Amino acid sequence: MRIHGNEYASNDLVALAADLEVITSCGVEIRPLHALVTQWLESPSKLEGKALAALTCDDGADFDAVPLTHPTWGQQRSVLGILSDFRAQQGNRQPDLHVTSFVIASPEARVELDRTCMVGRGWWNESWWRDAVDSGLMSIGNHSWDHNHETLARPCRGLVRPGTFATVDTLAAAEYEIRFADEYLRSRIPNPGNRLFAYPFGETNDFLSGQYLPEYSRDPGSAGFDAAFITDPAYLTRSSDRWRLPRFVCGRDWHSPDELRSILRRAQSA
Repeated sequence: MRIHGNEYASNDLVALAADLEVITSCGVEIRPLHALVTQWLESPSKLEGKALAALTCDDGADFDAVPLTHPTWGQQRSVLGILSDFRAQQGNRQPDLHVTSFVIASPEARVELDRTCMVGRGWWNESWWRDAVDSGLMSIGNHSWDHNHETLARPCRGLVRPGTFATVDTLAAAEYEIRFADEYLRSRIPNPGNRLFAYPFGETNDFLSGQYLPEYSRDPGSAGFDAAFITDPAYLTRSSDRWRLPRFVCGRDWHSPDELRSILRRAQSA
């Protein structure tokens, strides 16, 4: 959703198209995030010595899968369209090309966020979820019920201070933000991404990552999660915490193809 121009540094969609080339030219293999997590949990030794990456995007606005005309910056190719173009042109170079879109589940919250965080044109829907999953290029993951976003009229039912996910530290708040979203997404779009959770704002706390998510995932009454993701810029290792897995973020941790190339090379030399 970061579209402030049509150059690499100002447009995440433009950056994604360039970054696919960078990742591939560095000899890094893109894997579906759910498959990478499963392998890491079951047999991490099989990942050693391999140059692997997974792609994710957050919030789930229509720019993930629908070509749209931005009122200032014109026609924008979607995330799914960019991956489709790459696969059509050189899919043999990344046979497992895939992205996980972590979406906000609440339809009401998405309608409100469309007005407060974008341009109020109805660009935050779920009508594209099924086609995106069926394409084989995208999974839909859990990014909470309403993001506890400060621009909503009553985020998280007023249970905690809004504008951060670190305050979601009670059972009632966690059930509202995580269980509600989990049940909704599994009913609407069952897919491998259901087993992955990305903390809004990249923030967690000891209750969520140390108690709630592990217990929820062991609960026989819930399908549970395999892992959860923050946004600390670090690499996946044997010792990573499955409920605090790191992610590098475009526009914060790298601002150019060369900076991304440096991140990838440091991983390979670590």
